[in-house]
Amino acid sequence: MIYSVIFVFMTAFSMLFVQHLDATIPAMLSLFMTTIIAVCYFNFVNLNNLKSIYNTCWKHKKLWLAMMISVFVMRAGAMIAPGIIGASLHGFLYFSWLGALGFLSLGWQDWQKNGVKFYCGLCIVSLIIVNICFALNNTFSEKILFGLFCSLISGTSAFVYFKQSQTIIKTMQLSASKILAIRFYLTIPLAFAFLPFNDLTKYFSFESLSSIILLAFISMIIPLYFSQKALEKITSEQNAIIMSFCPALTAVFQEIIYQDVTIQSGFVYLLYSVIITSFYFIQKNNKKMEQLA
Repeated sequence: MIYSVIFVFMTAFSMLFVQHLDATIPAMLSLFMTTIIAVCYFNFVNLNNLKSIYNTCWKHKKLWLAMMISVFVMRAGAMIAPGIIGASLHGFLYFSWLGALGFLSLGWQDWQKNGVKFYCGLCIVSLIIVNICFALNNTFSEKILFGLFCSLISGTSAFVYFKQSQTIIKTMQLSASKILAIRFYLTIPLAFAFLPFNDLTKYFSFESLSSIILLAFISMIIPLYFSQKALEKITSEQNAIIMSFCPALTAVFQEIIYQDVTIQSGFVYLLYSVIITSFYFIQKNNKKMEQLA
């Protein structure tokens, strides 16, 4: 459980750090630099297997390309949104929409077995709509709408990416670590295309580069490591429950630093965590009752 807790703390801190850096470093530059660092790191980790990894990817080019597109949209949204709508709101929309899609798809595929999950997904969608209304009521602008859209599309891409990862593991026989080594390549040229070339040199100070290197580790490398370790120690359901507290913890950090989290939004974040936790215990109790019967 400690690995999941560390993941939540690192993710919350990294989203706030993205929000902080947005004031001084363009989002696409942060994405470009952190992606290069992550690619170098994960290729180094898989150094002895690189030839077989890339041979396999070349044999399944369409699947590899589709995964890289999803990763770019997911990472771009995660870099852009926190600076526009705030880290806690982005974290809530990303995690809750990702979870809602999971619940709704399971209920749609097998209603008799997963009907409760479908209703749980609808509850989460309701919370998302309520919190979006709160956000737009406080500040309505095209920029805010764009930030909200980035968070939702990022969560959608994450859901698609998880589906693609399962297919890749089965079809291409690649481990999670190997997938991390090959998933970022399209992100590099696409992020490069949106760099602010006119005044790019002013961002290459020691402070800026140090911040970007730190961001690469706390937003990509370290969370991915602890997420993987968590799944080795506890179930995916237990891990999902702990991860559901990420928006609430981010809101606490954001309120301490920026003091701009509303009571209404904080209540929604907490309610989301309660729904996920309650759903898990209800499901666990139902399984026990079925076994006793």
